[in-house]
Amino acid sequence: MFRALFRRRKAPRVGLVLSGGGARGLAHIGVLKVFEEEGLPIHALAGTSMGGLIAAAYAAGMSTSELEAAALKLANLRELAALVDLRPPRRGLLAGEHVRKYLTKFVGEDVTFDELRFPVAMQAVDLNSGKEHTLREGNVLDAVMATSAFPGVFPPVEIDGCQLVDGGVLNNLPTEQPRLLGADVVIAVYVTAALDADELDAQTDGSIFSRGIAKDLMRVALIVSRAMTEVRLKETPPDLLLCPPIPAEAGVFSGFTHAAEIIAAGETCARENLTAIKKIALA
Repeated sequence: MFRALFRRRKAPRVGLVLSGGGARGLAHIGVLKVFEEEGLPIHALAGTSMGGLIAAAYAAGMSTSELEAAALKLANLRELAALVDLRPPRRGLLAGEHVRKYLTKFVGEDVTFDELRFPVAMQAVDLNSGKEHTLREGNVLDAVMATSAFPGVFPPVEIDGCQLVDGGVLNNLPTEQPRLLGADVVIAVYVTAALDADELDAQTDGSIFSRGIAKDLMRVALIVSRAMTEVRLKETPPDLLLCPPIPAEAGVFSGFTHAAEIIAAGETCARENLTAIKKIALA
């Protein structure tokens, strides 16, 4: 009887949500580093675009040190250039085959969601229906390509009859997903910059979206994504929201050369909020 009365309460199941944001999403590696070093539990991961890629790679068994090493290597412009496979103007500026081959270093070609260390969900958008599409089963690499298929840059990925593109179009921070995967508490990491003109310019500077109509389209995408995220945060708020202080000049596409700074920003943010994180994760 006394044992029952004084039995320790079961620790909550912790879910992390990692937003999209291109190169700025490398900050997620810094956050995961702190969780790893502090021995903090992770029971479920959800993400969009770069957040989905990092979630999948981590759940597939990569350590944060391996992820960091890969990101720092990609900061070399020659390494980045090797991923470019231009294609005739059709449904994407890049064919994406070089990127897919590169990503097999993080997630094996034939790995399925059932083989991951813990449950993972990735968000995409179906161009046929115009609705969100959550990826939680089947081939993980296909899902990573789908959640990362930024419209105009990569062609849509066909899965189960759907034409899937980057989930950031409708849901860049899927805070609802971890609870659907069994999490009791949710910690979200959001890496998108604010919407003032200078930061919007910084987000597109030095990339294929730095001029003309492409720049305007990129601005629209960032504005819509930010607005949709603000709505989502009101509808399904996380228990804790982390916003790493990423330099404005670290753009969505051009920011890979700032990999070390971006990862450090994620680590700094997690350490500054460590007391709040532990209060939630170890309650």
